[in-house]
Amino acid sequence: MGIVVGRRVGKAVTRNRLKRIFRELVRDSYSGMATGYHCIVYPKVKVLAAKYQEVGKVWKGTLAQAGLLQG
Repeated sequence: MGIVVGRRVGKAVTRNRLKRIFRELVRDSYSGMATGYHCIVYPKVKVLAAKYQEVGKVWKGTLAQAGLLQG
């Protein structure tokens, strides 16, 4: 899983916060993810305004829709 946050998103503090959020989402869902795939995530600034639980729901829904969750 790769997390890419460009300079257009904002200063380093903002970019690092987005990366930390998505690293944690990956850690939480890693055991249930299908193997053999490479994914790149491009987070948007809007994520910072949402609650972590809401972002987590959308994250798992997106993984399920893409067929990347086992079971």
